[in-house]
Amino acid sequence: MADEEKKEGGVRRRLMSLGRSKKGEEEAKPKKKVGKTVKKKVIVKKKAVKKPSKEAPPKTSDKPGSQPVPGAGGDPSRGDAPPEHKSDGPKALRELETEELEQILEKHREWIATKSQEGVRAELAKTNLRESYLQGAQLRGADLRDCNFQKSELQNADFFLADLRGADFLESLMQKATLKRAKMQGCSLVGVRLEESDLEGADLEKADLRNADLREANLEDANLERANLRGANLFMAEMSNANLKHAQLQSADLKGANLMEADLSSARLTGAKMQGAELMGTNLQGADLMDVEGMTADQLDEAETDDTTIKPLDMS
Repeated sequence: MADEEKKEGGVRRRLMSLGRSKKGEEEAKPKKKVGKTVKKKVIVKKKAVKKPSKEAPPKTSDKPGSQPVPGAGGDPSRGDAPPEHKSDGPKALRELETEELEQILEKHREWIATKSQEGVRAELAKTNLRESYLQGAQLRGADLRDCNFQKSELQNADFFLADLRGADFLESLMQKATLKRAKMQGCSLVGVRLEESDLEGADLEKADLRNADLREANLEDANLERANLRGANLFMAEMSNANLKHAQLQSADLKGANLMEADLSSARLTGAKMQGAELMGTNLQGADLMDVEGMTADQLDEAETDDTTIKPLDMS
């Protein structure tokens, strides 16, 4: 109870620093178009997928051992804009008929309900689930590595402890989804709607979250090391104790976010919006805070900085 009161007090304090009340903030937020949760049976609908046209393979560097880094943008030292996401998803994917997918999900629900005594765990690695309707789907603990979820409807879906490494969620709707402690290393979450989702303890190392909407999402204890969060909306997000080492947060909206005890060492926050963010005990050693908007001297004093921290020139 004391922890809940402390957390609620922190939320009120951050809202007050933004000049808003909780009630006023809820009224000001745009209404979210979230579909109704399917509680008993998940209806799976898939649109016809066009076969990708044959294209010449991308040019790679002649230097030995050079590999692209997932979620990497342009040259950060020059402020290059990140490349557009044009992927059609992972290649050589498994195709499933709707009826077959429903049977797999039914057996997986039984596997969950009986604590693995009956039913079968969903093994859907490298499956094409593009534009699927899976609102409220029970996929906790499922193997979903390298799946294509592009432009799918996944509101309120349960991915607790699921293996989602390398999956592509481009522009999917995932409001209020549960991704607690999910394995999401190298995931593509470009433009994904994740408002009020639960990502506590999720592993998002090197994930691509450019322009993702994470308003009021729970990222407590999440691993976002070297993740790309350029332009992401993290308004009032819970990010205490999160690992954001070397993360790209250029132009991200962090207004009112709770970054208490988070590690942002060597992170790039150029142009980020920081008004009302909680920075008590936040590690900003080596971080680039050039042109950060809304940061105060009091906020910076509460954080841990050193000689390698690039501090904003203009602070109120």
